[in-house]
Amino acid sequence: MRAPDLIIVGQVTIDDVVPAMPGPWSRQIGGSSLYALAGARLWLDARRIGLVARLGEDYPFDIETMLRRAGIAHILLSRFPGQHLVEWLIYEPDGSRRSLPRNPELLPIGAEGALAPQGSSPQQALYDRLYQKLLDIAPSADHIPAAWLPAAALHLCPQVGNRHRDTLVALRDQVRWISVDPSPHYARSATIAQLAERLRGASALLPSAQDIAALLHAAEPEAAVRALGQAGFAEVALKRGAHSILLGHDGVVTEIPTVAADVVDPTGAGDAFCGAYAACRLLGHAPVEAAHCAAASAALVVGCRGVAAALRLEPPAL
Repeated sequence: MRAPDLIIVGQVTIDDVVPAMPGPWSRQIGGSSLYALAGARLWLDARRIGLVARLGEDYPFDIETMLRRAGIAHILLSRFPGQHLVEWLIYEPDGSRRSLPRNPELLPIGAEGALAPQGSSPQQALYDRLYQKLLDIAPSADHIPAAWLPAAALHLCPQVGNRHRDTLVALRDQVRWISVDPSPHYARSATIAQLAERLRGASALLPSAQDIAALLHAAEPEAAVRALGQAGFAEVALKRGAHSILLGHDGVVTEIPTVAADVVDPTGAGDAFCGAYAACRLLGHAPVEAAHCAAASAALVVGCRGVAAALRLEPPAL
């Protein structure tokens, strides 16, 4: 069997989803890597995609069977000792969401806990445990099978710590094109220079507005995208929820409209955008065309409930 052309590296989660309108919550398979995979397979033959993720020893879902049914042939799911992270995902009517860890050893802890100020308090010990749990579910470059390299394309889903930086250092000479969806844990308060240094070697930066909140507080979105391009990112796609995507490429910023959708479940829209964008760039589409395809993919994903349904979607008609 040939090696995958597009490798997706990221987390898998256990999501307890609380809807914006009063109603029952549900436990489901989640994770940025799976939604990115769902977006990618809308455009790229599933047999050409590989997934690298990590699972706790108690992970309850049979992800491998789900992926095989979706046509994914290259799957690397390594186990780590200990419990997997369980999170409440609490949605608001405007589409925003908050996440709260649910594991007993992480309670009580506040929303966006890993972003709390440093200190030596008992609360800080909880934050440290959450941070370690996020590291546990974050694959490193060492988890990618050697037989899969060199590769044509790699997409790095959000990961904490130095996972992105270290993976780029390890693989930049073995992968032709690399996209990164930065984690807010390091990107939210970072300067442009800090992002450029941490993510040196990335071909495309695909942040959400929440990921780079400090940059957007200091500059208008279009100016921030231009500045990121000038800092060394050849392609920048700024995702802004229901608002248009701003795509920076070759010194030009293009506004890419989102695609109207009847939203059933907003989970995974940004991740599906990233996976679809990476797949389309691998296929040779220009950045603007890839961004249009990715926006259509995100609209499809929010129109279904859960990642299993997203992995059964058919490509959109453009």
